[in-house]
Amino acid sequence: MRRVIVALTVALAIFGNLLVLTAQTQQPKKPPQKAETKKPSVPVKNEGWRITYGDPKAKVKIEAFYPIGSGGHEFVLEFSRKLAESFPSKVQVIVYDWTKPKAADEFSKRGLNCGIFIINGKMEVTHKGKTVAFTKRPEMMGWNFDLLKGAVAEEVKRVYGKGGKPEQKKTAPVQKTGAVLESSPKGVIEIFVPCGLAGPYGELARMFQKKNPDIRFRPNVTGIVALLNQLEAGATPDIFLAIGTFELTKLAEKGKFVEGSLVKCARVPLSVVVPKRNPAGVKRLEDLASPKVKQIITYPFKLSGGRGAKQALEAAKLWDAVSQKIFTPKVPDQAKQLLKKGQAEAGILYRTCLMESYIPDKPPVIEHDLVAVQTIPQSLYEPIYAAAVLVKGGKNLDAAREFLKFLQTQQARQVWTKWGFEPVEETVKPAKLSAKSPLFIYAGAAFRPPLEAMGREFEREYGVPVKFNFTGSNCLLAQIILSQQGDLFLPGEEFYVRQAQKRGYVLKSEIIGYFVPVILVRKGNPKGIKSLKDLAKSGIKVGLGDPKACAIGEISEAILRKNGLTEAVHKNVALRAMTAPELANALRLGGIDACINWDAIANYPWVRPAVEVITIPPEQNVITANPLAILRTTRNRQAAELFLQFALSEGQRILRQHGFTAKNDLPAEYSKALFTPVASATAK
Repeated sequence: MRRVIVALTVALAIFGNLLVLTAQTQQPKKPPQKAETKKPSVPVKNEGWRITYGDPKAKVKIEAFYPIGSGGHEFVLEFSRKLAESFPSKVQVIVYDWTKPKAADEFSKRGLNCGIFIINGKMEVTHKGKTVAFTKRPEMMGWNFDLLKGAVAEEVKRVYGKGGKPEQKKTAPVQKTGAVLESSPKGVIEIFVPCGLAGPYGELARMFQKKNPDIRFRPNVTGIVALLNQLEAGATPDIFLAIGTFELTKLAEKGKFVEGSLVKCARVPLSVVVPKRNPAGVKRLEDLASPKVKQIITYPFKLSGGRGAKQALEAAKLWDAVSQKIFTPKVPDQAKQLLKKGQAEAGILYRTCLMESYIPDKPPVIEHDLVAVQTIPQSLYEPIYAAAVLVKGGKNLDAAREFLKFLQTQQARQVWTKWGFEPVEETVKPAKLSAKSPLFIYAGAAFRPPLEAMGREFEREYGVPVKFNFTGSNCLLAQIILSQQGDLFLPGEEFYVRQAQKRGYVLKSEIIGYFVPVILVRKGNPKGIKSLKDLAKSGIKVGLGDPKACAIGEISEAILRKNGLTEAVHKNVALRAMTAPELANALRLGGIDACINWDAIANYPWVRPAVEVITIPPEQNVITANPLAILRTTRNRQAAELFLQFALSEGQRILRQHGFTAKNDLPAEYSKALFTPVASATAK
């Protein structure tokens, strides 16, 4: 038995050695790591915040914006690599990981709010006759890699041609002498469209093309901030379709748009919006002051929607109670998404954002997670318009003008109503003096209290409705130039009337009063400020108007120049306000220690109890006249003339009642301090 066991042991040992030898001899034939170390067939550059696949000289660029670092987006890298490999030397793919700061900045700059593949700068493309957009996850949005690859293939073919080389531009045939040129416009209209207007735009474009088959559209549909940045950087589409006209004023000042081409298509209503569960029980604007509401979301104040929200809260006397609760995301498209995620109890948003489409000519997507509990009364804020304007330098402005004419038809207006927008003009009672229209007056923001009182008395006496647009004086001038509409113009400074006069917009003007600048400080003067020089002291937070936006900004700079304090005071500037009332409000809330402002602002009922006034001696001061001008664009000249005379008579009493300096009330010692623009002043 022992011999058998020994024999078996030896046999097993020999068999084991044979297995080892066999494995060792077979191992080189199957290297386990070979497949994993395979080099990619296209160049790859990983910078951490972005990954680039393919030849940098490729003429077709694909950009993908996704949160790669958060996981679950591996398909983006796979699709990007496969695209670059499918079109070697012709396609380059750049993947931005927006979980990284640099990529997040790029994501915000583009105005994006979700993952997307952008093909040669286009967020949507036409593939096999259909408009498609490659957003979010494929399984959510109904697209796949083959569809993406097919769309890229069409772009490659368009750019490189059938033979694989870049297409050569065809030279237009020489027109024979005496040949008759076609007068009807044709070709491609390049148009910038904010996401929030994609739905009505798509329907309008389709209707227009049915009547004008020789005209096609090339839309750039993305966030409003991204589009404004592109215009600022020099882009020249034929048409800019804007959601709000306030955003256009700075670009208009720079001559970006064709004067008088602005077409107001519809009004965009603001609403109080809450999550479906409405945890704070918000039912109206006043409820935002409730302690149950911890945070309120709205759009950035530099945009029409955010500006309108602030105006409504101020008009409803709620601003002081809610200002610390307000959050404004950098990218306005994110406001709705943040509210849906429960990061605020309420928001002030466009009512139309609850029924919109991000892809043109697609049915609206109804928002079921949010509810508009109240449409904010239009009387609380300046109207916000969806509008179209021609861009200087556009390549097909003739065709673009035809589209703008179409936007003014009843058929086009019905489209806007279908998508939840409101008619441009509110219903007003017929005027007794003229059935043409009510008076429309552009006025500096500081004039609101006395001018609204004048408007009420004028309407009672003559039966002519009076409507106002209150904002910074320079912004008003830009709006007059853009729209070529309106009856009267009352800026905070005579310089703006002279500028309008040089452009041919003023028929006549009369000075109705004066603004005398003063220093405003908080009640009790905690910083001990007694003069202009004290504004330059260390630790003083100073507020000044923006000279590019409002008259008080221009005049404040003139005062500092006159006294040699420009550089010293600029070091302490903590706020540049768009309007004079905004400066006073910042002072009341403690954001600044002092500001240079109009004497009239100090007499506002909501300002007077919270501030103290420090006068500026006449020899150090710069005074500005307040001219009221009748515009060449007036549609009711008789009523405009009557309002001007009313402002010079009964209006003087109203100015004095509100603490303003009337025409005959300026002390003689200030006459030498009247403002005269100098070469170093900010150009308007």
